[in-house]
Amino acid sequence: GGGALTNPFGGGPAAPITSPFGAGAPPPPTASAGYSQSRMAVPPPPTAKQQAERQQQQAQQQYIEPPPSGPSQHHTAAAGGAGRYSQYYREQNVSYPDVASPQNQPAAPDPFAEQRLKECADFSAPPHFVRSTLGKLPNSQSLKQKLHIPISLSFQPLAPVPQGYPETPSVSFGSLGTVVRCKRCRTYINPFVQWEANGRRWLCNLCGYVNETPSFYYCSLDDTARRSDRFERPELCNGSVEYIAPGEYMVRPPQPPVFVFVIEATISSVQSGLLQAAVASIKECFQSGHMPGMQPNNSRCQIGIITFDSAVHFYSLDQSQQLPQMLVVPDLDDLFLPTLPENLVVNAKESETVITSLLDMLPNMFAKTKAQESCLGSAMKAAYMAMKHVGGKMLVFASSLPTVGELPLKGSRDNPRLLNTDKEVELLRPVDDNHKHFAVEMTRVQISLELFCAATQYMDVASLAPLVKFTSGELHYYPSFNIHTLGEKLRGELWRVLTREMGWEAVMRIRVSKGWRIANFYGHLYIRGMDLLVVPNCHADQTFSVGLEMEEAVVQDPVVCVQCALLYTNSSGERRIRVHTICVPVTQSFSDISASIDVQATATGLCHQAIETAIKSKMSDGQSFLSGLCGQIIGAQGTPGQGNQEVVRLLPLYVLGMLKSLAFRATNDVPADLRVYHWTRLETLPVVMMAAFFYPRLLSVHNLAGEEGNKDESGRVALPQQLNLSVERMTQDGAFLVEDGEQMMMWIGRAVSTSWLQSVFGVPAIEQLHPETAESQIGSSGDPTGTKVANVLTEVRAQREPPYMKLWVIRQGDPVEPRFFAALIEDRHQGLGLPLSYAEFLQKIGTRPPAQAAPAPVGAAGAAHAGAAAGYYNQTRAY
Repeated sequence: GGGALTNPFGGGPAAPITSPFGAGAPPPPTASAGYSQSRMAVPPPPTAKQQAERQQQQAQQQYIEPPPSGPSQHHTAAAGGAGRYSQYYREQNVSYPDVASPQNQPAAPDPFAEQRLKECADFSAPPHFVRSTLGKLPNSQSLKQKLHIPISLSFQPLAPVPQGYPETPSVSFGSLGTVVRCKRCRTYINPFVQWEANGRRWLCNLCGYVNETPSFYYCSLDDTARRSDRFERPELCNGSVEYIAPGEYMVRPPQPPVFVFVIEATISSVQSGLLQAAVASIKECFQSGHMPGMQPNNSRCQIGIITFDSAVHFYSLDQSQQLPQMLVVPDLDDLFLPTLPENLVVNAKESETVITSLLDMLPNMFAKTKAQESCLGSAMKAAYMAMKHVGGKMLVFASSLPTVGELPLKGSRDNPRLLNTDKEVELLRPVDDNHKHFAVEMTRVQISLELFCAATQYMDVASLAPLVKFTSGELHYYPSFNIHTLGEKLRGELWRVLTREMGWEAVMRIRVSKGWRIANFYGHLYIRGMDLLVVPNCHADQTFSVGLEMEEAVVQDPVVCVQCALLYTNSSGERRIRVHTICVPVTQSFSDISASIDVQATATGLCHQAIETAIKSKMSDGQSFLSGLCGQIIGAQGTPGQGNQEVVRLLPLYVLGMLKSLAFRATNDVPADLRVYHWTRLETLPVVMMAAFFYPRLLSVHNLAGEEGNKDESGRVALPQQLNLSVERMTQDGAFLVEDGEQMMMWIGRAVSTSWLQSVFGVPAIEQLHPETAESQIGSSGDPTGTKVANVLTEVRAQREPPYMKLWVIRQGDPVEPRFFAALIEDRHQGLGLPLSYAEFLQKIGTRPPAQAAPAPVGAAGAAHAGAAAGYYNQTRAY
């Protein structure tokens, strides 16, 4: 009855494994603790000789304004210089002032070095905004190559602030003057600049240029060479601040929140329930008052609605009308707007009655449709024409392959025989560049596209993906969509999209200290010019990453500073500049660098590079890159017991999870659409969510004890201890929940207690439990046990938002049971393309001697992995 499970994939018992953390091993550091290992020494104050040399250089050199880039003046002014400006100044024959060359280093040590080290640790941007793979950087190429760690940083500029952290302070210079920035590289003033001449000049911490302090910003220095008012000015004591932009950052009135909904109305959309689900979700959010610009003191929101099948259907929503007016344009070769754009995209408050009427009418209007063909491309072009005068967010709901009109696609491209071959990558690349070109056109008028693919068939997601990638949008994919199974997931994700914090008509620049350059950008954005990142709509869940490389033959400064500046309009119509600055020390100590490795950020960097490798070459190259580089990183940590043991234990676990995930699994049962969806999602996923996807969380829910499942005074729920991802931790008389941030699955053993079934689901036997309706029954009886299980599900969803995680209830022996066991990555699975257990994977990458390939069973210490990510899970609920 209650014995341990055997391996569900055959071949005898599952391979026994030990916890990757060892018995009694301490949990890895939390997000904040792990990040604070790193911080930093700053350059010593310049000597009199240095000051004289700089003044002479300034007298001889003419200031050169950085070249303009971007679509308009306020975009250029918004983000200023950038991470690659060192290249620009070399081209212009302008050299940076020498800050830390050997010939002008001061003879005496900096008396304030220890104090500045502490200030750098305190003042850098917090980890929910910025995560770096290394907390200390190598001072030479040889040391970097020895580490094998990709040096990258992940920025989540508008991230929610976790509990325990202060809100991002706002800074306004008002009538005093403009925002204080470096005249050369346009870096924003920050805590890590150095002050000279009793505060009359300041040394840029990125390019080394000596700037005159504006008269309105002057303050004398104290005996530590710091401004005496530094704790009164947020920008001088916080790595993350938000400036209220002055008028020079605007060339037109701030963009209002604009949402244009483009909804498929074919027979496929109607029968699957997409049309009904989309319209009901839009109406619910519209009437809730939670959409930006829909509050009593802020009525700037604008809305437009377009439907399509083989023709495009516009709707005039002018407030003077009692009912909406439908305007059909069947000629897709000569698409035009049948009325003024101002009648198609209207103020939501003023036309609230007309909009509500249309949402009520749409399901019935198309209930008996026979239209099968989709003109998705033409519908998106129509929405673009209707909103290009103002910009905003286009939300597209599609369920079938577009076959007529503009940007048509062909179903014949779907070729399952190519899956898991070297030619599979052909299915994962866009068929052409037409969708990318259209996306670029949208960025020029500040339009971002959000795509909801409620697929009922092959949709060539690879060709559609550039529409979201280059317009800073997101792809939501619901394979085999049916309103009864995935309608709630669509509703939850659409609600999040429409209500989260957003930045409109945004541009961004990331700058880095001299001696370093930005080699790669990752995320959903468009790079205009050399380094202007165009982000028409930046939101709270969006992450951008950069890879850093050393410049050749450059003497490294004692610290490296990186600054991310996002210029955007908030939903209240205020132009803001969100600035995040991080300071990282440079060292020649291999052990210090190794101890500062952020494993989750490193796994994120590896994932981005693996996707890039796979799409440029082939899937097997991306898979080989992951396992090969993981082995090199672990090998660099030295013999077992030496080096950073957190890296040795955790990084192979995350990489093994990558190789067994739908993103990289070497099997022929992962459709091209599904794989591209996961690639697209991983490109912009926050670090914590990325770690959760590659190492899911396994919880036992049949034996909740004590306070587990109960809410505390703050409304939070105590979760049961996390278990290793192995079948060895499961029993046939139990119920287990696994979640990866994308979905939840509850496995119920055949020998589970009937009293537990009755308490949770209201059924006396497992045979009477219907998986399709089981979730709606959890906790409905009011039994304390059922309420506890329902609370656990609610808490897990709250920690993972977004996306909304659908719960799949799976009974032991059900045909879909292998989906659950596929998440147990520490076991050996023949069907996942990598039939290796965790211990066997360690041996494969050369980190465990063959004699230790079959360690002892886990035994009673089965929850040792609870610390692997639980520190992050429990302390970052705001994600």
